[in-house]
Amino acid sequence: MIRRWTAAALAAVLLMFTAPAPAADAADSTAVTVTGRGDFKDLKVTVSQTTNLINQVVDVTWTGGAPTGDSAAYSNYLQIMQCWGDAKSGPTREQCQFGALYTDQRGGLYTGKRQLNYAPYCSPENEKAGTCPDGLRDPLETVKMTQANVNVFAPFKPVEGDPVTNGTGGEYFDQATTNEIPYGRTSPDGHGEEFFEVQTALEAPGLGCGSLLANGTGRSCWMVIVPRNDSEVNGTSGDAKPHHALDSSPLSATNWANRLVVPLKFQPLGRVCPLGAAEKRAIGAEAMTEAMIRWQPTLCAGGRKDRVFGWTQTTDASARDRLAGVDPGMVFVNQPMTPVPGRKVVYAPAAVSGLAIAMNIDWVSGSGANPEELANEGKRLPTLKLTARLVAKLMTQSYRSGADLNRPTVIKNPQTITFDPEFRQLNPDWVQKDPEDTTSSVQLPLAIGDALVGVGQTDMATELWSWILSDPDAKAFLKGKADPWGMVVNPVYPGLTWPQDNFPKSDLYCVKMRNEAQNDVDWCTLDMHPFANNMHDAARSAARGDTLVRNATSFDSNGDVIGWKKGTPQLPGKRAVLAVTDTATATRFGLPMVQLQNAAGKFVAPTSESMLAAVAAMKPSAVDKSVLAPNPSTTSAQAYPLTSVIYAATAPADIDKDLGAAYGDLLRYAAGNGQTPGVKPGTLPAGYAPLPAKLRAQTRTAATTIQKTAGVDPNAVSGSADTPATSPTTKPATKPTKASNTGTGTPSDVPAATPSGLGSAVPVAVSNPTPSTPLGNVRFGLFAALAAGLLAALAGPILLTIARAKRRNG
Repeated sequence: MIRRWTAAALAAVLLMFTAPAPAADAADSTAVTVTGRGDFKDLKVTVSQTTNLINQVVDVTWTGGAPTGDSAAYSNYLQIMQCWGDAKSGPTREQCQFGALYTDQRGGLYTGKRQLNYAPYCSPENEKAGTCPDGLRDPLETVKMTQANVNVFAPFKPVEGDPVTNGTGGEYFDQATTNEIPYGRTSPDGHGEEFFEVQTALEAPGLGCGSLLANGTGRSCWMVIVPRNDSEVNGTSGDAKPHHALDSSPLSATNWANRLVVPLKFQPLGRVCPLGAAEKRAIGAEAMTEAMIRWQPTLCAGGRKDRVFGWTQTTDASARDRLAGVDPGMVFVNQPMTPVPGRKVVYAPAAVSGLAIAMNIDWVSGSGANPEELANEGKRLPTLKLTARLVAKLMTQSYRSGADLNRPTVIKNPQTITFDPEFRQLNPDWVQKDPEDTTSSVQLPLAIGDALVGVGQTDMATELWSWILSDPDAKAFLKGKADPWGMVVNPVYPGLTWPQDNFPKSDLYCVKMRNEAQNDVDWCTLDMHPFANNMHDAARSAARGDTLVRNATSFDSNGDVIGWKKGTPQLPGKRAVLAVTDTATATRFGLPMVQLQNAAGKFVAPTSESMLAAVAAMKPSAVDKSVLAPNPSTTSAQAYPLTSVIYAATAPADIDKDLGAAYGDLLRYAAGNGQTPGVKPGTLPAGYAPLPAKLRAQTRTAATTIQKTAGVDPNAVSGSADTPATSPTTKPATKPTKASNTGTGTPSDVPAATPSGLGSAVPVAVSNPTPSTPLGNVRFGLFAALAAGLLAALAGPILLTIARAKRRNG
């Protein structure tokens, strides 16, 4: 897909209708409510956040709607889409990203399409004689209808480029990339809720949202909500038809006239820090990324060229290698480095985060569901409860659908977690009452046998496995003992060394599948259960209902990479995905997080309160006493068991004075205003817990130590009040060369940044491509302007990109 947009090419487009759409009640507020009119006068729709937007999920709720009423959305639903447009009254229908999910006909034959004519088929003879039936026609439609059997579409006009006239998104959006919600269901009480992914120019190039404008702001866009009832464009009722459903598109003139519009204001994707600045390098753990890129614009505010920080996301292990090397810079890690002779390291708490199992699971009714169960159709489940043993089952390919269904080693295990008696006892509200009866009550989709996980090393993986091993039942299962119901671990896993520092997929196998050419081709573990590139990719994919699976019915014999094509995401309302990610990223993409059982026997979700309770129970690390280590065995009832404190670290003697001053300022900000929760630049993103006062004090002390001792031989520095923030050292045999403040170069194990048009923007205009092929685990950030010639949305002082292969969308 081509990413093209420039301010010069944004021509004004006339509104199709002279009557303006309903305007937002408070256009500049974070949350905005709009009210319908006419037949929809009682409808009120609220969007949870409308300013400082990045690629993220916002909550769309409404009241006053007519109930949708059954498992198929035949009538009374909302159709939600994102659009561009410069007119103050809102976009035209041609400027909206809609119509990619045209195969989803739950709401009617053409309700998911851009098609504007709905006449029945007319034979050539009748057409020649002029006796074709009229069929359904919109009396307000101004587009000229041609021959009876020629479809007419509302073209898609991108922010730059030629219109797409064939009813699709062309090169700009398709089924794999669109964010449209074709059927937002309303409950019997008139309420409804959907989780809508707002996209920047990086994810939706045809819209250009957030692209840098001449005035330094990001391009604004719109959310459009088209409410539907049981009436057609010509006044007839959908219930009067044989299929009891509506037919017409939301882009049809009569339906479009009922639209509600909400302005969306994006953070700019371009430069936010001064040009020509020499960036100060900072690298480290992915869980720190959301905070670092949120803080940068405030650090360089006022033209501070000496406070531009380049952020490189890498593994904890690579960050520790950097810390032990000649040029330590500043690194962010979850666990300290093993002391190195001659290297005095200062650690400073920077953020409280956690690892989470995020979920995007929609309620699915069985064929015999009662009216109360049907009323929940398509709603997202708010939470689940998991023990350490259940998590071990998910992470070891022990469910049949997490491996090969017919694999002898797991053939007697439950097919999915849904049918696991342990899970069913803990989550009785979310499973069918009788596992053998597939015709009654409610049931989770059958596809949940594992979770999306990132590829590569992370200390948070070590923390998860350590928590599992701290639970006697889970440890016994991992070592090969059957659970009380006879389920056993996949036999590949007991022989591994525990705890692992990654999320292995060790049961590698293939089955033969027949491709389009009728040849038998291997369909293997990483086709069925691919790695996400990292935790960000896992969370965003889960939010979109994308399991990343390679489709076993579609084989690419001629593309850049020969193999099974990537499958399409699950449809809204039919999603079932789990993902292992950090708490800030899960929150950014609107994903609920499961409640995990802690050592006190309580099921706790990650919140600020539960993570701070876990921090209070942590003990100093055996490696470095200035660092707190996770304590999965704590009996604190409120503690979330996968909480982690992320530490900034450097070796002051091996950086110069200017770099020491810059890092000191960064840490002082991190311990101060950087701990204020919010959505604006400079604040603490949701999903982190603010640092406790004691840890903030430690960070301020470390900042002073780093600034005062930068470039100073550690043997000349005596013990002081700063000592608690430092690790033991010995005299170096050879003095390393001091690092300068230029911050040039990259770690030897980190590939060079690869600008890409795919992915997702992150706070303050950070581009964050998220490929689905596990060829790297690194996101690059450049908090300085990039060289001329890069795409505007990828240039700027904050750039986050991944070493990756081109995503194959099929």
